[in-house]
Amino acid sequence: MNNYRAILKRVGIVLIAVGILDIAYFFYYTSQDESFSSSLRGNYSSNGLVIVVAGIFLLRGSLRAVEIVRWVAAFGISNLVSNIFILLPFLKPAELWAIEFRLYPVSLCISFLVKIMSIALLCWIYTQLRAAPVISASLKSGHSASTPKCAFILGVASIVLLTGIMQFTVNSAAGTKAVELARSQYGDKYKYHVTGMRWSNGNVKASLTAYNEQEIKPIQVEWK
Repeated sequence: MNNYRAILKRVGIVLIAVGILDIAYFFYYTSQDESFSSSLRGNYSSNGLVIVVAGIFLLRGSLRAVEIVRWVAAFGISNLVSNIFILLPFLKPAELWAIEFRLYPVSLCISFLVKIMSIALLCWIYTQLRAAPVISASLKSGHSASTPKCAFILGVASIVLLTGIMQFTVNSAAGTKAVELARSQYGDKYKYHVTGMRWSNGNVKASLTAYNEQEIKPIQVEWK
């Protein structure tokens, strides 16, 4: 019966370590100036504190935490795999991917490596928390030990929905207008790809990527 506690302790230690690394990277990331990989930067938010807390609960042998962490791991696995195979092919034009790989090969490879490592880590966590001693202890304590099918489905569904929204935005009349405005402001030396759009108080603000063979840069246009 105590075998499950050894498994939870092992997973808890790993989660605490990952959480601390995530927090450290967040502070490093936010300390960089705007020139730091400006064309590749996104909004990075740290979940490190939540990960550390989850690790502490597992370290203490909480079977309730097992149920939650297992669900999150299942969601994360399906979400990240769907991200790679469903979202990324539609995220940018093939030409932009090729230019980005040529101009920023290290940054692009690191971003893919992080995704792959994250999937591997989540798979390890999930299999550890589905081990027979953990399942047995969960059932004896009255906690659910069933396969979190809903988590797997939601992980895929959220990416499919996001991909659909992005494609609708890019191909909409507003997306076409954003490209036309960007071209009028920045000229024909760039190609343009819509990455986001926001409506507020009658104004429309669109984010785009302007790119050519030598440069990739984020731009914004706005209209009423």
